Amino acid sequence: MVVNELVVALKALSDQELRDVVRDATQGRPGLSDLHEAASGQPVALIPATPDVPAPLQLPTSSFSPPDYTAGGVPTFDRVRDKVRERLGRSVGSSELNAETSPGRSVQEQWQEREEAGHKRLEEIRRAMHTHDSDDTKGTE
Repeated sequence: MVVNELVVALKALSDQELRDVVRDATQGRPGLSDLHEAASGQPVALIPATPDVPAPLQLPTSSFSPPDYTAGGVPTFDRVRDKVRERLGRSVGSSELNAETSPGRSVQEQWQEREEAGHKRLEEIRRAMHTHDSDDTKGTE
């Protein structure tokens, strides 16, 4: 409660009176020496950046119109669409190039051989089932 009353009293002071209060209250307090110097009207040395605090992230500015990112750092719809198209094109191109190489052709040939073998086996199973079905119907007649 005392703090609130103190804040109200400080707000009522003029700027010069508040500077005088801060100067007097910070005198002899080493942790507040910068504040004391500022309140005394002395030039204050800039506080160097501490090494444990990383520098703020700077997003690259783009010369493209419209920009690739919003002010909040979120990519625009155009940026996302272009990125998806770029990746799709790279994927298709990579597949085409891979199919043209000898290992790529080898894999493609192996795949086709498996497909053909699978179709042949499926036909054998169907024929066997058809033969089995016709044997069952002959026995019941």
